[in-house]
Amino acid sequence: MVEQPVHTRYVPGSNPGTATTHAASGTLPPRERTAAVARVRRAVATAVDRRGVIVPGEHVLIACSGGPDSSALLDVLARLAPPRGWRLSVAHVDHGLRPGSSLEAGAVAKLAADRGIEFRALSVRVEPGSSVQDRARSARHAALRAEASRVGAGLIALGHTADDQAETVLMRALSGASPKGLLAMAERERGLVRPLLRVWRDATVAYCVALGLDVLEDPSNADPRFLRSRVRHEVLPALEAVFPGARRRLVVLAERQRRLLQLDGGPASRSGAGGLRS
Repeated sequence: MVEQPVHTRYVPGSNPGTATTHAASGTLPPRERTAAVARVRRAVATAVDRRGVIVPGEHVLIACSGGPDSSALLDVLARLAPPRGWRLSVAHVDHGLRPGSSLEAGAVAKLAADRGIEFRALSVRVEPGSSVQDRARSARHAALRAEASRVGAGLIALGHTADDQAETVLMRALSGASPKGLLAMAERERGLVRPLLRVWRDATVAYCVALGLDVLEDPSNADPRFLRSRVRHEVLPALEAVFPGARRRLVVLAERQRRLLQLDGGPASRSGAGGLRS
């Protein structure tokens, strides 16, 4: 479920996920010693240290669009990497669907450079037509897998949040998905990792604001021509008005379904481990 409480006290500036003293908080600049920053770093530290979303010593390619979710992910992973021995790389994918979209890679390149992380801008071609978002996603994943292979990364980190999970569960439930389909996204599966999957989107926005990170907004996220956009801005708010906590319940539904299939020895029990596969 989303942002499970941890059993140790996290102090910003400490190694997240471990108990420490308040004196350690003096090791960070003031803007990093805020609840908004601590909340997201603690959630990601819990994901990697307690649930094995990323294990020590792995090479991770971070897919960053420049939006608040993936920008927060980039910053958090850079912060957590040294004591865990991770090697990080960053990639931005331009789909060429909007004028000037190729220029957005510059903002991500700066985020990566400021943290000493290798960066590469990727471009894909998406033919116009129906289901453009699905085809864009397929092209993006193919480019990211090719880049991960090039740099020797075993994992690709994506910035999906709990809100994305709720949207996915709802869309699949209403389109007649099978029990397996209601699993939605996993924190780690087939070489993809989602360390923010138990973090709400407004927390990543608050994180970026607290640190003064310059982030981009993809206008397609608010475009009513796309199903996910309408679910995000129309359907879910309407559900929340009638059933308060609907988003959280949808996320819990996916978690419970995953546990059920794991107990049954179903596909969910085999999706957590493993590196990239084509």
